Amino acid sequence: MSIDIGAARGPAPERTAADDFLPIDMGRVREVLGHPPPFIADKKEPYLGEFATRFIAHSTFFVVATVGENGQLDASPKGDPPGTVRVLDPWTLAIPDRPGNKLADTFENLTRNPAVGLAFFVPGVRETIRVNGTAFVTDDPELLGRLSAEGKPAVLATVVRVREVFGQCGKAVIRAKLWERDERGLAEAVTLGSDFYAMSVAENAGKMARSLGNQVQGLGAAVEQHYERELY
Repeated sequence: MSIDIGAARGPAPERTAADDFLPIDMGRVREVLGHPPPFIADKKEPYLGEFATRFIAHSTFFVVATVGENGQLDASPKGDPPGTVRVLDPWTLAIPDRPGNKLADTFENLTRNPAVGLAFFVPGVRETIRVNGTAFVTDDPELLGRLSAEGKPAVLATVVRVREVFGQCGKAVIRAKLWERDERGLAEAVTLGSDFYAMSVAENAGKMARSLGNQVQGLGAAVEQHYERELY
């Protein structure tokens, strides 16, 4: 099927390039990918631990995914100085809204469907922290003041009820060559001069030991080898 991209306008026609391909079911997906090892399958936690909290406190860029009225997903990029997103307690996040284009797609979605997914990035750290849960929008003056940046309070705030927290490996960031050296030293501040997996093991030692046994001490080295040999 050939389409003149330059001439394309308006809603999708009855047939598009997507129709040239056949979808597969999850059984076939598992045939191709296999299954995750136990320590990965069991990595999700229902709260923000100390390391995840510090990671979010140093994050300068994150993505907020919400669901529209018709089930269409929307992913909105957000950027702010470190420490702007606040962890109010291990089960609650507060995200500021800054002046923007006034479309308010995220807010419109949340007033209809509270489901939310977040991916946090720290410059210089290859791995990310992901948070899933539900959320609502508030204009509470005290909270907006706490979420100030450059001396200006947030316009609105999104309060997230945390349901799942987990780390994501760094392959996507490595493939993208996303981070140049960050002069602020945020990566060192997050990992305390160590690395993402050492901090994760330290925070979840019991759980990791049950999943990995004696291999837990070599997790960081194993991940580095995985990055080197299986990036593509």
